[in-house]
Amino acid sequence: MEIKKEEETKEISHEKGDDDAATAAVAEEKMKLSVDEVIEKYVGSFGLSQMLQVVLVSFSWVFDSQNTLVTIFTDAQPSGWRCKTSAINASLFPSWCMNDTAGGGGNEGQLAGHVCGLAAGSWEWTGGNSATTIAEWDLICHRKFLAAIPTSLFFIGSIFGCTFYGRLADVWLGRKKTLLLACILTSITTFFASLSPNVWIYSFLRFANGFARSGNGICSIVLSMEVVGNKWRGQVGQYGFFFYTAGLLSLPFIAYPIRTHWRYLYRIISLPPLVYIFLLVPLVVESPRWLLVRGRNKEALEVLRKLARWNRKKLPDNIELIIPSQATTTGSEGDKDTIGDENENIWTTRWAAKRMIIVMLFGFGVGFVYFGIQLNTENLNFNLYLTVIINALMEIPAIIIGGILLSFTNRRLLSSLSAISAGVLCILCIIFTTASSKNTSSSNWPKLTIEAIGFMASSITFDVLNIYCVELFPTNVRNFAVSMSRASLMLGASLSPLLVAVGRLSPSLSFIVLGALSIVSGTLSVWLPETRNAPLYETLKQQEEEEEEKRRRLRQPTVV
Repeated sequence: MEIKKEEETKEISHEKGDDDAATAAVAEEKMKLSVDEVIEKYVGSFGLSQMLQVVLVSFSWVFDSQNTLVTIFTDAQPSGWRCKTSAINASLFPSWCMNDTAGGGGNEGQLAGHVCGLAAGSWEWTGGNSATTIAEWDLICHRKFLAAIPTSLFFIGSIFGCTFYGRLADVWLGRKKTLLLACILTSITTFFASLSPNVWIYSFLRFANGFARSGNGICSIVLSMEVVGNKWRGQVGQYGFFFYTAGLLSLPFIAYPIRTHWRYLYRIISLPPLVYIFLLVPLVVESPRWLLVRGRNKEALEVLRKLARWNRKKLPDNIELIIPSQATTTGSEGDKDTIGDENENIWTTRWAAKRMIIVMLFGFGVGFVYFGIQLNTENLNFNLYLTVIINALMEIPAIIIGGILLSFTNRRLLSSLSAISAGVLCILCIIFTTASSKNTSSSNWPKLTIEAIGFMASSITFDVLNIYCVELFPTNVRNFAVSMSRASLMLGASLSPLLVAVGRLSPSLSFIVLGALSIVSGTLSVWLPETRNAPLYETLKQQEEEEEEKRRRLRQPTVV
């Protein structure tokens, strides 16, 4: 009896062991998928959750554009001047000073011929000294080039900010927290700019403001494009620029009622970032690609599950996220090691460094032309507010046309043709600049039309370059790559205010420089690879291996 019981006990134990082994085997049968595969198969390429994410992060473009282009109004040439009534004395001042209508518009040549020859205190600005920084701090005549310093320093600050935020978002804080920090600093520096006592403090605060706001655009475009499927990346990248256009379009309507007080404009545009921080940023989700690269697999999966739930879908329980071409992953939350190699760097990887340099050279020309055309609007001899509105409205068809073209056109071809087209149109403005100097203001309309179309072409180039750069580099250096691209854009933009100052003396010269640089920039994209419908890679090593494998397959002869 005892022997029989022992045999039954062994059989039960054996059966239990088999069941445990089967359960363990099932548990081990996990589906190892990349983020791209999970999005395409289970989350959805572009559903309600991704649309909400894109809208939420794209709101930051509104105050990004407001802070970038606010100086079109705050640092504008005053509309006109007049002699003070008490100063009209024929024995002391020239006869033309006794006619109030002699004080014309804000043309630098006229100011040099009239105002610069008058004694201090004998004349005044028609809009008052508080209308613009130029009026308040007398940035005219021998001090006229000081007016370009604040805007130039703003863009130089953006260069440093791009480098700082790019590294911060890739290595330490992630995309969402970096966006939050950028919004806080943007609001603070914008408000303090309104308290500037002189042009030097103002210039420093514009530098700080440029540094602060540069994180908005970088994080916004990356957060948008890292949660959608491959075929939607181009369109999603374009959608964010609608909000940039909304910010630009809002400026004339905010500035016109307070056109006699430039400080009020800064105080008003310092408020939207604060509202955004408290109401919308908490709803934004972190990039699952960044979480995966940092070794936080569980958090990455949870973000994907949340996106799937909002799309009324469900992820299987046995999914395990991996980076393609890597044999092992770190699944534990407590492991501080990341999946990607922390030592991977764009500048130490030959193919990535070469690609980055070409993108930056291209970006320098694009930034100079894109911002140069906008800042150069005062040299069109047209109503400043109406010109800015027209330029802003031209952004809308640029975004729509660019989005449509991106869905079926190669990025390389589109960026090249749009840049060259913008350059040709800028050069055509010279013809009408010469004509308008000889005729009435009615001849400004053809020039304004050509300038607006040229701006639309440069806007397409600007938008496509931002999207192109996201696709050219992998997740573990993507924010840094975008920040370098943005830095080159800002470097070009930092020189454009000097061109505007020169344009006040010779408008034709400014359009020649804009046109020539745009055409040269358009030829650089020929040396970049095409990225349309290509996957978003996670590490430099993975991208190098898979792109090399793709090139090897293309070199192999086709067997008929």
